[in-house]
Amino acid sequence: MHAAAADALRLREWALDALSGRRVAPPPAAPAEAWAVFLAVERCAHLLRQALGADLLESLAEPARGALERGGVGETVNTLSLRHEAAQVARLLRARGWTGVVLKGGAAVLGGACEVDVRDLDVLVRPEHAHPLAADMDAAGYTHEGPDFDPAAPNRHEMAPRTRDGQILVELHFDLAPRLEGDPWAGAVPLPVPGLFRMAAANHLWHVLLHGTLHHPERRGVLRDVRVASAAVAWCADEELDDVARRCAAHPHGRLPARMLAMARGVAAGAPRDGFRREAAAAYLLYQLTRRYHPPEALLLALGRTLFSLSEGNGEYGRLWYGSHVSAISRGYAGGSRLDRAAPRVASVGRAAWRSANLAAALPAGAWLARTAQRLADEFEAAGGPTWTQPV
Repeated sequence: MHAAAADALRLREWALDALSGRRVAPPPAAPAEAWAVFLAVERCAHLLRQALGADLLESLAEPARGALERGGVGETVNTLSLRHEAAQVARLLRARGWTGVVLKGGAAVLGGACEVDVRDLDVLVRPEHAHPLAADMDAAGYTHEGPDFDPAAPNRHEMAPRTRDGQILVELHFDLAPRLEGDPWAGAVPLPVPGLFRMAAANHLWHVLLHGTLHHPERRGVLRDVRVASAAVAWCADEELDDVARRCAAHPHGRLPARMLAMARGVAAGAPRDGFRREAAAAYLLYQLTRRYHPPEALLLALGRTLFSLSEGNGEYGRLWYGSHVSAISRGYAGGSRLDRAAPRVASVGRAAWRSANLAAALPAGAWLARTAQRLADEFEAAGGPTWTQPV
């Protein structure tokens, strides 16, 4: 595990230069396992294929060429599926005279900023439009599992994910998570798909930063998300970037989005600096551990949250137990089970007990992974970093 994670860190440093528009030499030698770990976590095979160009790709030896080709095909299929689903959802919106705002990576793809890997299409609609549009989607052949929450439900922000014909998921949002101060529709910019918009540049960048650091701790510094953020930076004027920097400074947990902003600005400017090497090492180790032992989903979620909270420090682990709506001990979270509807207080206590048990069980492995990730990052720094990523 350690060797593959260390090799993946070297691949990450090389890829960061390539994704920043710099000319790079061929990647460092790494075994197939390291390539598999690196691309599974960073989700940047298609981006790298575009950045390297056909000549350099053809010159690559195995396993680099095969890994990039296989990963790139899957990510390209996802991007094509997103475009298809965006057209379908836009058609349903136009039929009612409504519009939607595409979020995060989908906005980057449809807006022509970058062809990043996507796993779902996130579309923000007006709260009063969510249920009627979901019904239209069901009538058009979409299927879903799980409940559709009312927009008034506490700490809920989306309908149940929907899909059809083997395409990617479509998630209708009636709110943002984390929530955006102000109106997300203000200054929205039309996308090439009629009926669909993206948020104004500063709002879009701010949401990308928060989502990729606070809402999904396991994606902190992932190269795919860094590229989405760097594309959002490129859409911003200087005063809008200053506005986002002020939002980071004012946020109670703004250190993380500020680090992501600095890294994204470096990539956009062609002068990258990795601000999340420790988190990347943690993600590589977690991926390998879960592939080897296949823990239950609830335990895996608790392990990931434990690992990244311990890696960050600054009280994050304490907030896993109390202090947010997803903490083990929390109130005001609308559950979707039958028990939640029949006896919400009993369901809340049971959910807290279940989360607490999984968090406690995850602590030993999470602490060990956090220490190992820190050691790998320190060893990388002590070695002086790579020599192969300098422009050639």
